[in-house]
Amino acid sequence: MKGLRRQYTDILRDRALAGDVASLLQHGMRFIGTALGPRRGRPLVGPALGTLVVTYRCDLRCVVCDLPARAAARRRAGDLELDTEGLRQVLRDMKAIGTAGVGFTGGEPMLRPDLPELMREATRLGLHGHLNTDGFRVAERVDDLLATGVRSINLSLDGPDAATHDAARRKAGSFETVLGALRALREARGTRRGPQITAVTVLTARNVHRAADVVRVATEAGADRVGVIPVHDFGQGEDAPEPAAVQRALDDLADLHARGLVDNSTGYLDLIPRAFRGEPSPLYCYAPYASVVVDCYGEVFPCFPLMERNEPVGRIPLVPLWRSKAYAEARRELESCTACLWNCHTEMNLALPQGRLAPRPGAVEVAS
Repeated sequence: MKGLRRQYTDILRDRALAGDVASLLQHGMRFIGTALGPRRGRPLVGPALGTLVVTYRCDLRCVVCDLPARAAARRRAGDLELDTEGLRQVLRDMKAIGTAGVGFTGGEPMLRPDLPELMREATRLGLHGHLNTDGFRVAERVDDLLATGVRSINLSLDGPDAATHDAARRKAGSFETVLGALRALREARGTRRGPQITAVTVLTARNVHRAADVVRVATEAGADRVGVIPVHDFGQGEDAPEPAAVQRALDDLADLHARGLVDNSTGYLDLIPRAFRGEPSPLYCYAPYASVVVDCYGEVFPCFPLMERNEPVGRIPLVPLWRSKAYAEARRELESCTACLWNCHTEMNLALPQGRLAPRPGAVEVAS
């Protein structure tokens, strides 16, 4: 293992500075339980990361995303998003199965007027609250957002200038929107420790050569650091960047990582070239034990890529589903999955036992 993702070390550092020994012990037990779950064939602890997709709707039409089209198709089919109470119940169920934190995402979650209420509910339940946004309406609602107790915020920034970012997001002015959101968040936070503010860049053939410039622009605007993820092709047809350009970008990111400006672990950065070469992940994936995703229609997914591919394991209520036969079968089928290097799952995998210490595929037994 080459370090930890900085968003993980933030949590441990904050608990240590607060003198919260109980929370540190709980994190340690969760690590052990997650590592042992695949060997026992069932989850021994709740997922470290819950994701709540509060809407598929979005104000953008990004090159790499089809979620707004999915939202339109669901509306045509007469499907309705869960209301506020329905999503509050999902949060309560996440707490009931032992989830440590929840990320609010979309689509664009700021399109839900009840988002601050939902985030306050997560804080009330003791869940580590996180928000993913493209910056839409953040500047106008920044005080409401920070009052929810949110612990970290990711903002999408796919280029160091309007030409690059706006082309990726397919909307003029979106670059200035995200920079305005970064500035507003940093100003509203003031001297407080949180929330941590991270700009996230999807690396593609169109922007990989500008990775260091993205870090500079983002941190100048107010981000604490920048995280990167190689683009995953979910059918949109992505060209691979030149290997030399990828290596130059990684050399730059390694230097910036040493200065504390990159969120990813160095172990994750080392895996990026193989992702662009289309090679499978070399890691055992704990995602079916370490994460759970619930969308705005009540469908449940073991990991984020399966949400992108619209392959649910079942529907809410979450509590009985988490330990059901259907979920156990999904864990068994996903045991040898090496299809992605999605950052939230891969960074968790890097923190858990790998190599000779990793579970062997075939260990999962389907519960009766």
